[in-house]
Amino acid sequence: MRIIIALIAMTLVLACGQNNTTDRSYLPESVGSINALQVIAPDELWSGAVGDSLRTWFGAPTPGLPQTEPLFDISQLAPEHFTDFARSSRLILSVALGDKDTTGLKSNAFARPQLMAVAKGSTPENLLRLIDNQKDNWIVQMKAFELKERQRRTQISPKIPEGLAQDFGVEFQMPSAYRTAAATKDYYWFRKDLVSNGTTNILVYSAPLSMIPEDAQYPGQYIRHIRDAIGARLLPVEDDSRFVTDTTYVPETSLEQIQGLPTIISRGIWTLSDAYMAGPYLNMAIKDTVNQRYLVLEGFSYAPSMSKRDLQFEL
Repeated sequence: MRIIIALIAMTLVLACGQNNTTDRSYLPESVGSINALQVIAPDELWSGAVGDSLRTWFGAPTPGLPQTEPLFDISQLAPEHFTDFARSSRLILSVALGDKDTTGLKSNAFARPQLMAVAKGSTPENLLRLIDNQKDNWIVQMKAFELKERQRRTQISPKIPEGLAQDFGVEFQMPSAYRTAAATKDYYWFRKDLVSNGTTNILVYSAPLSMIPEDAQYPGQYIRHIRDAIGARLLPVEDDSRFVTDTTYVPETSLEQIQGLPTIISRGIWTLSDAYMAGPYLNMAIKDTVNQRYLVLEGFSYAPSMSKRDLQFEL
C-alpha cells in the first residue's frame, strides 16, 4: 500500500474555509513574513484593554518549542495609516468601534492572497467579547492560511526524495535545499543546513503496530517510547549520546487523519542524553494496518542561535 502525502516537508494540509471570497484578479500580490499579523486598531484601543487582550491571545506562546515564541509576530497600525502599500499585508486583524456589533473574515480585500479578520463593537467591552468569541476560530484559520502560503513557497523549488516510494511506500515533497544524509531500508534522514549554525531535519522510519496497544485510551503517550526505542537507535549521534525525548516537557498530541489513515501527531522537545543540546520536534505516526506498521515521519530543528517557530512551521 502506497501512501502519498502532499506535505511541505511533513505538514498536514488544512483547508482555510474563509468566507466572503470574491474574484479580485486585479489585486496586487500580498506581502509579509510567515506568521506576521498586522493589527489595524486606533491608538486608544491598542494602548488599553483591547490591545492588551489582543497581544495576550494572538501573541500566546507557540506550543512545542523550547523557548517562548509567540503564535504571531504582531505589529499595530492606526486606521488613518492603513492606505496604499500598507493594505498589502497578507494577514490582517482589524478592530474598531462602530454602531453595531459585527465580526467576519474577508478574503483578498486589498491584495491576494490575503485574510482579514474584522471586529466592530459598540463599546470596548462589546468589542472584547466579540473577539473573545472568535479568537480560537480566527487563529485556526490564520494558521491554516499561513500554512498554505508556506506550501506555496516550497512549491517554487520542490523535490521528491528518491527511494522512499520503494523502501517505505510513501512520497512527499520537501524544499530542494534538503539533502539526503542517510538512506537505508530502516530509515531515511534528510537535513537542511541553516545560514547560521544549525539544521532542520526529517526522519522517516517505521514501528510495529504492537508498540501501541489496540485498546490504548491515550495512544499519544506511546510516541515517546517509539521515539526513544527506534528513532534514538537509528539517528547517529557522536560520543555515544542518544537522541531522545525531553521528559521535562509534556508533548502536545492530537489524533488526525491523513488520507483516511489514523495519525498521532505529537509536538515536543528532543534532547541528547549526554550533551546540552535540545530543540523542537513534530512527530507524525500514521497507522498502516495493511503493512502492520506505524509509518513515522518526524521533523526536528537544531538551531541554538535562531527562533524556531517558523523552522518547525516549515516542517
